[in-house]
Amino acid sequence: MSMVPLNQLIAPVQGRAGAAELPVYSVTKRAGFVPSAQYFKKQVFSSDLSTYKVVDKGQFAYATIHLDEGSIGIAPTRCVISPMYTVFSIDESRVSAEYLIRFLKSPRALASYPRLGRGTAERRKSISLDALGRLEVPLPPLPEQRRIAAILDEADALRTRTGVYLDALRAANAAALRSTRTGDCAERLLGDFVTRISSGKSIVGADHEAGAQVLKISAVTSGAFREEEAKPLPVGYVPPPEHFVRAGDLLVSRANTEALVGASAYVWGEPSEPRVLPDKLWRVAVKDIDPIYLQAVISAPDFRRQVSRRASGSGGAMKNIGQRDYLSIPVTVAPRNVQEQFVEQVRELRRVENSVIVRAAGLDGLFTSLQHRAFRGEL
Repeated sequence: MSMVPLNQLIAPVQGRAGAAELPVYSVTKRAGFVPSAQYFKKQVFSSDLSTYKVVDKGQFAYATIHLDEGSIGIAPTRCVISPMYTVFSIDESRVSAEYLIRFLKSPRALASYPRLGRGTAERRKSISLDALGRLEVPLPPLPEQRRIAAILDEADALRTRTGVYLDALRAANAAALRSTRTGDCAERLLGDFVTRISSGKSIVGADHEAGAQVLKISAVTSGAFREEEAKPLPVGYVPPPEHFVRAGDLLVSRANTEALVGASAYVWGEPSEPRVLPDKLWRVAVKDIDPIYLQAVISAPDFRRQVSRRASGSGGAMKNIGQRDYLSIPVTVAPRNVQEQFVEQVRELRRVENSVIVRAAGLDGLFTSLQHRAFRGEL
């Protein structure tokens, strides 16, 4: 397989929108070209589009300062995009668009972008088209390019379908909670169900990796417990036994951004390695309520909004909520038999979700392996 500099396969595109009335798109790292208003849920582009760049169907564009994140795509239709993007066309007699986009988003290419960029901040390096043009592209004959692209497209589609299934399972959890809010529900204060709130100690992480680790607040921000979000403990520090995280713990972040303060997670099983609570994560002990059900209640948007309102902190700074304010938030609680039905449903959904997660990890590994093999000429 020959190696060809990218600048032999592409040409710059410089057209401006002027008075043309065309749809406005953005280029994202996951989906490539998407309608701007659809991606951002609102209009973020300028009302004056005259300086925006015109992109014809099949042309490429990338985010000049975010290419290292994979923000590149192929235009699905004639459109305009922000001047922050770089646009180029390809020589279709030599390279397949589908093959080239797969290569430019591959781990091999992504690893090359940092050395092509110019700038002082690592994440803000600008990659000009001249610089990108120096990238060496493995270039088999066109029929082979199309075969490789088809294999990678199918593998990626399998990953996408698995991700959609996971999203549906998580949506089912939220729907299950909503179904428990019947006329038999009671309005109570959260504090009526909490017997104790405890936390760990503020600890500066060390460099070594052995032994127990202290959790970061990001261990709960997704709504699921992520034990890998941790940092090593200082050498010689021995945590008190009560600071260790255990199966069945309900953890809550008392401090975070306005959107994430109050995030929580239930610890379904013992961590694979010892994990210790920091001072910004609470362990919430409960009574007269199932902790799995309560975690769903305190994760609901209406409850989280109450946490954000009561948290202290100004501007975009870290927000913090005290125990008294937290426990005084009202909650809508279903009868115990309804809670039990909900928990059983959640347990079943979790069993299915775990099997899908295992499948997803396998597909991710397969896709990465296929990419490496494809661009080494081994596929």
